[in-house]
Amino acid sequence: MKSERCILKLADQVFGDVSYQFIPLLNPQIIDQHLKSTHQDCHDLSLRNDQFNLHYRIILDYKAALFQGKKKGRQFLLTLQDRLVEAETPYSDDLAIDVAKAVKLDLPMFEEDRQSDLAKRAFQADQRLASEMKVDTPSTAIIYNADVSDCGLLLSDVTYQSLYEICEHNGLLAQQALSGQLTNPNLHVL
Repeated sequence: MKSERCILKLADQVFGDVSYQFIPLLNPQIIDQHLKSTHQDCHDLSLRNDQFNLHYRIILDYKAALFQGKKKGRQFLLTLQDRLVEAETPYSDDLAIDVAKAVKLDLPMFEEDRQSDLAKRAFQADQRLASEMKVDTPSTAIIYNADVSDCGLLLSDVTYQSLYEICEHNGLLAQQALSGQLTNPNLHVL
């Protein structure tokens, strides 16, 4: 969630068009990390399956929201994460519907899409893409300049500072940053 916010904030400070996509990652390491962070037994197979199904359901909801546009999808994701993490609200279908209403999704379409094979295929495509790019941990970004090269930079543990330095090194920061309004990028870390 923090990495996503850093990316969104920095995207406003970069010259030209910036394209970004948040790809939810779901693998055994993610489940282990979640169980360890909540002090639960990582070896309990039933608990692991429950957590996998919970994360999978959340990702399908995000994919369903994305079908109504990238902006709506990002709003859904950030609002849902805020409720889950910051407000410590447990995930439920009611929570997903409440968030969908809050970001003004078409509810009947959202309800249909979150159960659809299309959402499941979108999830599978994301997992294949992450695997092909050798991404297996959360808070990882692949950064590349499509105008210059097909090669990218894999950045683990995304922070505002690391993104800022990469953009600064490549001359991508917008005028307000270059004119001194962002003299200390550490002040802008979320």
